[in-house]
Amino acid sequence: MRLGGFYGTNSIEGLEPLCDTLDTHGLSAIGAPSMNEWTDDQCAAFGEKARSLGMVVGETGVWTNLMIDDADARAERIGMVREVLPKADAMGCHCVVTLVGTRDSADHSLAMHPYMKTDGAKAEFREIVLKILDGLDLKTTRYGIEPWHNTFFYQPEDIAEFIDSVDHPSFGVHLDQMNMVDQAHFFDTTTLINRTFDLLADKVASVHLKDIREDFSHMFLKWDEVYIGDGVMDYDTYLKRLAELPPDTPCYCEHMAEERDYALCFARLHHLADKAGVKFLRRDD
Repeated sequence: MRLGGFYGTNSIEGLEPLCDTLDTHGLSAIGAPSMNEWTDDQCAAFGEKARSLGMVVGETGVWTNLMIDDADARAERIGMVREVLPKADAMGCHCVVTLVGTRDSADHSLAMHPYMKTDGAKAEFREIVLKILDGLDLKTTRYGIEPWHNTFFYQPEDIAEFIDSVDHPSFGVHLDQMNMVDQAHFFDTTTLINRTFDLLADKVASVHLKDIREDFSHMFLKWDEVYIGDGVMDYDTYLKRLAELPPDTPCYCEHMAEERDYALCFARLHHLADKAGVKFLRRDD
């Protein structure tokens, strides 16, 4: 496992100055820089330099709604993902991440819409994934979908079924286990985690590490992301199962407001990993 989050750079020259900070927090994964204006050779040089410093370039996201109903806009967005994938592959980046998206008129990928739970949505999004991957010869990078509760790509069985239906070696899941928590498993994340890894372990391209807690002061159902260790996630089981994945699997903290919040979660993760008898690899491991 390679831990990362918050720290990164958009230039090759910025990699070496990162080393001391990464070492302070026991990190060895960084996010990919913005590659839109980079050539494949520039991407390859960045990846080579990062690897020489013991860093893994783990993921980059294309955060656009791929299920928009407008055919021209959808084609443009599919093209955006197709443009990033070869650059990420040249860099040696593990994963390009998107969400499934939505049919809702708000054109926001997280918006609820009844269609997104249907077999029709599965079939339609399968065609989008195949168009994205068509003809691409990816040697390192996988295209991964991040689970979200507003779509069919949410619970382990449905995710496994969809990935199998696409049946492409460069397609998998960007595992955000917290995003997969439902009401049935809020107090039983252990079962959810084990189901997830039993079905999806060989399909995981990269990982997010978060925690979740109920806000009981809200009148109806409301869950919040919280510091790792302050919620209901069974991190003992989660880290043990993550340690079964390939050792360079990138694992990221996200969504915190300040650097000190990340530092706290990094420290807690190292403590939890030590208790579980596993470890996050550092740059010199």
